[in-house]
Amino acid sequence: MPPRDAASGAMPTWRAFSFFDTQALPSDGAPGFSRACTVAHMPSCAGAWASPRGALVVGADDGRVRVLEAGSYVETAAWQAFEYSVAHVKVDVDLCVIVAVGRDAAGSPSLLRVWRLEPASAAGWTPKLLVFVRLAHTRNDAPGRTGAPKAPMITALEVAPGLPWIAMGRDDGAVHVVRDMATLLKASHTETVQMRAKMVREPTQCEDGDAPDTVTGLVVCDGCSGTPLLIATVSRVLRFMLAGPGSGSAPTTIDTMGCAPHCAVRFRACEQDLSEQAATSLSTKMVLARDEALYVIGTDGRQASVALEGAKASMHSLHGELVVVFAAAARRVVVFDLDTKCITHSQEYADLQLVCSSDEHDSDARVWLVQRGGALALCEKPLLAKLEHLFRQHLYRQAVPFVYVAATRYPRARLPALPPTAAIVPLRPHERRTESPAEMLVADVYRRYGEHLYARGDYDGAIQQMVRTIGVVSPSFVIRLFLDAQRLPYLTHYLEVLHQRGRAQADHTTLLLNCYTKLRHMDALDAFVRADDVPFDVPLAIDVCRKAGCIAQAAYLAERHGMHDTYLSLQLRDTHDARAALAHLATLPPADATQFFAPYAHKLLDTEPDATCDLLVRLYTQVPTAAAPLAPLLPHFARHERALESFLERVLAQRATQPAAERAADLPLLYDTLLELHMKNAPPKALEILMSDAPYTPTHALMLCANYAYTEGLLCVYERLGMVDAILQHWMDASAQGTPGASQAVLDTLARHGPHSPRLYKTVLAFLTSSEALLEAHRTDMEHILAHIDAHALLSPMEVVQLLGRNSVAPMSLLTPYLLEHARRERAELESAEKLVASYRKEAAEKQAEIAALASETEPRVFQNPTCGLCAQALELPAVHFMCRHSFHLRCLAEGEAARECPLCAQAYATVQTLQGASAHVSRELVQGELEAADDSFDVIADLFAKGVLSDKEHW
Repeated sequence: MPPRDAASGAMPTWRAFSFFDTQALPSDGAPGFSRACTVAHMPSCAGAWASPRGALVVGADDGRVRVLEAGSYVETAAWQAFEYSVAHVKVDVDLCVIVAVGRDAAGSPSLLRVWRLEPASAAGWTPKLLVFVRLAHTRNDAPGRTGAPKAPMITALEVAPGLPWIAMGRDDGAVHVVRDMATLLKASHTETVQMRAKMVREPTQCEDGDAPDTVTGLVVCDGCSGTPLLIATVSRVLRFMLAGPGSGSAPTTIDTMGCAPHCAVRFRACEQDLSEQAATSLSTKMVLARDEALYVIGTDGRQASVALEGAKASMHSLHGELVVVFAAAARRVVVFDLDTKCITHSQEYADLQLVCSSDEHDSDARVWLVQRGGALALCEKPLLAKLEHLFRQHLYRQAVPFVYVAATRYPRARLPALPPTAAIVPLRPHERRTESPAEMLVADVYRRYGEHLYARGDYDGAIQQMVRTIGVVSPSFVIRLFLDAQRLPYLTHYLEVLHQRGRAQADHTTLLLNCYTKLRHMDALDAFVRADDVPFDVPLAIDVCRKAGCIAQAAYLAERHGMHDTYLSLQLRDTHDARAALAHLATLPPADATQFFAPYAHKLLDTEPDATCDLLVRLYTQVPTAAAPLAPLLPHFARHERALESFLERVLAQRATQPAAERAADLPLLYDTLLELHMKNAPPKALEILMSDAPYTPTHALMLCANYAYTEGLLCVYERLGMVDAILQHWMDASAQGTPGASQAVLDTLARHGPHSPRLYKTVLAFLTSSEALLEAHRTDMEHILAHIDAHALLSPMEVVQLLGRNSVAPMSLLTPYLLEHARRERAELESAEKLVASYRKEAAEKQAEIAALASETEPRVFQNPTCGLCAQALELPAVHFMCRHSFHLRCLAEGEAARECPLCAQAYATVQTLQGASAHVSRELVQGELEAADDSFDVIADLFAKGVLSDKEHW
């Protein structure tokens, strides 16, 4: 529960309800409470001996302990626990044991005994004593008194869950602690074990020294760094550390205010306010009941207080509620719920002797009231009954803490189902609900509250409650309530919160934006679209803003969320702001900008041609050519030829510096386009392109030059295509038309291309002899041409004579020097050939005579070499002579007598054999190719005969 300063006075008056039903115990169950002085409740989860509704362990003043079934109050077990009386009874749910404190005789020391019930037969249970602890007699009579020493009494007993600690407080102020009993009980022992209790606080007197500081309550709390034990006395509250930092030290005072016996209880409190959400955890506190108020004590001292006047007889803890019994003659029992801040029960009971509350582990909250001659049971109503009662009184806000309290105190209990009228958000396929059952039930409470306020006309309060239902109640339910035009401001607020919590869908975004536009809340609309933490469907929001005419907001959303195409469409089609569109394109990466530019190219070029051209140049010079082809961009310049011309000039100038491997495939198309534009607007620039090594299409350029009658460009293209005949023909035609210098251009063309195209000489000869004027003007050039033809054998004399003899223009005197020189050269070649033939014949005769001598068997062969052909030393026997007249020492030959070839002649002979072998495999196609390529076919055939290629008649 939230802290509250005790000095702040009483809390506001709490509402009182009647949330408990009174149930009278059957008359046959009343004897079970006879002579009862202490009662403890054991929940059904404690063991088999606890009935489905639990059991009541009753300690009597005659020393007997009885176990009653909590539903029928039938006695299931009973035994004599002590010989004299029972003072306290506690149960431990974890170990299923009963802890009792009592005496075996009047004035004897108090004893602590631990039992476990074991089945004896089908009809009952038998107790087994596991542990007993004897407390020493340490207190004498008070000063001034006479008589025998009197043993102190146990006035407070605390059993920690699981029995790691058992604490006992005495009426003389002493405190004893038994440690680690759980370890002993878990071990298998057949005999009763005696344990010792450690005194952690000595007997103490009150500050005035007149009476002992009696211990009135003990509570083992949950410490963050240890296990503290809170000790309440009649004059103070102390803290003793059972474990952790400071353990073993003397108890320290944390509050100077104590309480009467039976007025200090262990209380499980919620850590936070339950008006907004369920508590995540419960913490153990001590609550003191004093005449003026109730005080909540934590490990560090007082934490909260509740003003409550009147003397108290006892106080008990009930599942987070406090049962206070007033000390008046007509005992009034009041049940306080500190978490819901209300009184859940208040009634007077006559002759009330004993009160017992159900264990915190039980799923039902019950209080047993033992009266003289009978007993009653107070049963808390279920949560659904409480809620229905609060709804009937329209106490909706008071109902919320009850739901959270139920979820916190009974985490395993099932909360009531939602009514059919609850408009719950349906789940999508494969979706799991994140809201807890408590949150869903609370949301339904707020829905009811909102409907109540709506019916009263409090629309502002109603929408505030509907906001609390977001996530559980379907938004369509709320929208239908507030869709009227007069209630649009409230609906707008609900939709805003719906978006802030991430629960809005596309339809909700549409509706909210429509609300903004209808209410003309432009500032709110602008804040909504510019918010960082409001999730919504951006495309839908843009569409709604666009239809409502809020173009600035739509453009902001598109720009912020990277919807570049939508942003450009808004700027160009709605606001017609081409400069803003160009500025946005300039901020994009070049690859993205080129992608989004295409659909709006016409609009941008029509509005801002220069700025658009500058942007395109920047983009297409920064993007790799392969990633940004220019060809798809060209159709957009259909009405902007000069802009296209400037754009292509600048882009191609940059791309021309790139390596050939990186150039785009559409580069020829771009140059062809630029060439056409230059032909129309700037022919000199077109000529520069034609004369460069730019990758334009020559055939396309040829067509352009022809269409535009651009002679210089035409000749340049002829040059690029190697059409020298066309160039020559052009100048010859120009000469025929009387163009000055045309005939000289013919000769220049011949000089430039004649070495590579010998056929031009024949054409030029025909051209120069076509008229006497040409021949007379270029007679010297004619003689040089004939000399070149003769020197390089480009034409035979017969061809020259036939060519010049077509008409009477060329005189015979022009050919005489050419023919005489040719005849002289032919005669010299003939004489040289005759001499060569004579030498070949002489050599052949010598070889034939040598062959005959070698083949003769009678003619002797004389070897007269005086030296060895290998070592050049004097020839000595044994020696080897070859028929080629070479002689060698036998030792100089690598093969010795087995040698069959002369080492000196073997290499030459091998070469001849190789040539003959290669010639023998010459194909018909190879011979045919050599004949076609040769100027003189007869020379080729003669060479083949000489090599013996044509000697194989079968092959040919």
